[in-house]
Amino acid sequence: MDTDSRIAGLQAQIEELKTKQDILNRKLARAQRDQWQNRIEDLEVQVHLGAMEANDRAKARLEQLRSRWAEVRSQVDEASSTASEVGETLRDGLESAVRELRVALLESKARISS
Repeated sequence: MDTDSRIAGLQAQIEELKTKQDILNRKLARAQRDQWQNRIEDLEVQVHLGAMEANDRAKARLEQLRSRWAEVRSQVDEASSTASEVGETLRDGLESAVRELRVALLESKARISS
């Protein structure tokens, strides 16, 4: 084997290696792209689940508020002679329920933000 044919063989091998390297680089770039896509989709799912949890917590607190309102409204309807006592019960119950709803919403917001 003479030098020219040996050089030609080595050049062919170099070109083949360059081609393989290009293919591997493209595959690596696609794999990295897919990895980032999966990360983004995972974050979207986490945000969605966090929003669902926040919504569930807010609904539960709102149900408590409605329940307390129904109790107080019933007391107001039944006891007109004790209006000031019922008014305090109404105010205290509703203020407590609103505070609990606000706390639940802020906690849910903090979970979603983190």
